[in-house]
Amino acid sequence: MGHVVRCLALAQILRDRYGCQVRFAMSEDQVGISHVAGQGWPVARVERDDLCDAECDAVIIDLPAGAPAKEVRRLRDWNDRALILLMHGMCDGRLEADLVVTPIERLANASVWKGFRGRRYEGPRYAILDPAYARVPKRATPGAGTPRLLVTMGGSDPYGLTLQTLRALDEMQVEDSFETTVALGPAFLHEAELQLWLQRARRGYEIRREKSLLDLMVASDVAVVSYGTTVFELAATGLPAIAFSITDDHLQSANVFARGGSLISLGLFSEVRDDRLRESVRGLLNDRPRRAAMALAGQLLVDGKGAERVAELLVRQMQEYRADATGVAK
Repeated sequence: MGHVVRCLALAQILRDRYGCQVRFAMSEDQVGISHVAGQGWPVARVERDDLCDAECDAVIIDLPAGAPAKEVRRLRDWNDRALILLMHGMCDGRLEADLVVTPIERLANASVWKGFRGRRYEGPRYAILDPAYARVPKRATPGAGTPRLLVTMGGSDPYGLTLQTLRALDEMQVEDSFETTVALGPAFLHEAELQLWLQRARRGYEIRREKSLLDLMVASDVAVVSYGTTVFELAATGLPAIAFSITDDHLQSANVFARGGSLISLGLFSEVRDDRLRESVRGLLNDRPRRAAMALAGQLLVDGKGAERVAELLVRQMQEYRADATGVAK
């Protein structure tokens, strides 16, 4: 869902600010397809090995594993005037793209980009979020009231991290005073198990299902999350976070934010002990100066304007392509 949400944010700016006609090509995930179609965007259902099958001026590829070089070359052979933007900096298709835009730089060694003739933009300033995140004010200094913890593990939570986290939190001592909001994604997979567990939980938990987590983030003091697009949203709202990672790739990215000071990276979810999670939560909830420093660090890393930057880069290069083809800039 993170890929779907950021493509919707980019599509909105391309349409509303630049007058572009945007169509989506999607496969497999009916929840994601329904989400896009429900907002009025045209969607073509395609097979996994057929990224796009329509005439266009640009193809934006945003897939969890990127795209292989042969597929990017096939797209170029099919439409040699279409600009190809790839939102993945590690797959071999990156060397065939015209634009590579990613919110995290993972391949800094220049030698691995040998043969790349396009343009490359990497870093948190290119994180594509809903434009509303660009309007979030700087987070105020934490007050002395009861802190609120936000738990959210993505659109479907395939590994059951919501329940893993709640079971650990439920064992915390009475003197650990905090309130907990649990935000479930639209495709949450463990509804029956969660409801059964809540009936015997020691603590109280507010369960929310929201299209946007922005208001919940602004109203919270600490978040426990699974690494994904949510981490960029947390940084933009100045919400300090404690993050699990599902894959080694996610762990590398989470560590970028840990070094930047906006979150605590616990490592791979399969290796995190419950007592370590409880210790991290307790320490952060009780350390208001640290939370203030993490909030400032996050909002310095991510300002919420990444969608605007990426749209401008794409439109500018499309204009250059047209100028090269016609001799007149349009």
